[in-house]
Amino acid sequence: MLELQKHVLSQVKHNKELFIKELIKSKKWLNHSEIEELKVWLLQEQFKSHHQIILATLTHHFQIAS
Repeated sequence: MLELQKHVLSQVKHNKELFIKELIKSKKWLNHSEIEELKVWLLQEQFKSHHQIILATLTHHFQIAS
């Protein structure tokens, strides 16, 4: 599932609304370690325009899970 979400997020990275929707889906489908791996992967240069969205969405996930 992680590799599928990486692929999907790569495909929708130019559409902010779709990117956010898919990122939220990722939070629902992936376990904690997969989300952390996804976060590291997303924060690479190719997703530079979405850094704030990524951090806000995935940080929120970890606050709820704690």
